[in-house]
Amino acid sequence: MTKFKSNDIFHIFLFFATIIIFIFSIFASISGYIRPHHFKFISLTNNLLPITLGALSILLIIWLIRKRWVFIFPLIGIAVNINTIFSIIQPRAEREPFAAALNSSIKVISFNVHDFNYSKSYDEVAEINEFINSEKPDILCIQEFETPGYLNDNEMHSYFSHFSAKYIEKTTQEKLGLAIMSVYNISDKGVVDFEGTSNRVIWADLITDRGKIRVINCHLQTTGLARASKNGTNFLKRINELMENNKIRATQAEAVKVIINSTPFPVVVCGDFNDTPSSYTYTTIKGENMTDGFRQAGSGFAGTYKGISGLFRIDYIFHSDHFRSIRYRTPETNHSDHKPVISELVYKN
Repeated sequence: MTKFKSNDIFHIFLFFATIIIFIFSIFASISGYIRPHHFKFISLTNNLLPITLGALSILLIIWLIRKRWVFIFPLIGIAVNINTIFSIIQPRAEREPFAAALNSSIKVISFNVHDFNYSKSYDEVAEINEFINSEKPDILCIQEFETPGYLNDNEMHSYFSHFSAKYIEKTTQEKLGLAIMSVYNISDKGVVDFEGTSNRVIWADLITDRGKIRVINCHLQTTGLARASKNGTNFLKRINELMENNKIRATQAEAVKVIINSTPFPVVVCGDFNDTPSSYTYTTIKGENMTDGFRQAGSGFAGTYKGISGLFRIDYIFHSDHFRSIRYRTPETNHSDHKPVISELVYKN
């Protein structure tokens, strides 16, 4: 009878683990182009991609050190997801735009503020307002906007006096609050509530010196993992809920895309998509006619959600081809479980 050494057993285990993770990476590379309703397992591989890529990187190093041909599997797994990788990490150094470009730029901030209740401090709104004022944005999009119990509506509005125009859909028992604030006047606005969920999308047409801009602000279906973990839901139920929420989010992304496609002038999309750059959600909203500002002007690592070791990028600012992003940042703050996203845009012509 053949006896296996412990080293042989580890080698066999490592080989099969490599193959399984490799298969996951292949599915993840195509998940953005497959509607979750058709094959919901595919969308699950997208949710796990940041972890999958980390595992592939470790396996690549291990197999290279061992000088085994198996290294080709993690190498291919990383290569086929290179487009997603560059939507999470940009190796370029952060550059300071020319002063002339900054003077003519439109600064946009998107921020999920966790109902102004992340630190459960009475100073939360004031501190977030101080951060916003220090950045001096022209357009501010807030997700999970709610007036805390210790403030009335007038007091809440006074905190954001920098903005002359505001469109706020407040949090209700059924829906999460969203807000668009701007130094530009609002000529039109609208809201789409997603039935059966707490999510919605709002939009506002702003009158700038160069004409109209439609700003779209959305909060899409959560993964549900945090709630499931808190409720003690078992593993299989958590996975099923994750896949079902992927389907809901995909439908919501298609609704956002309808708004984009029906707009005859420049568009900026902000929001908490609750999904990664490899997802159907990201691919659908971005499409062929929108640009991810981070891909154009970001640097370093772009993770925006602080949970799960900060690995996940789920908050975005996209813009139509009328603009060019000259700077894109995700600064650290202590005011939410999400980082704010800041993009500075200039007209191309």
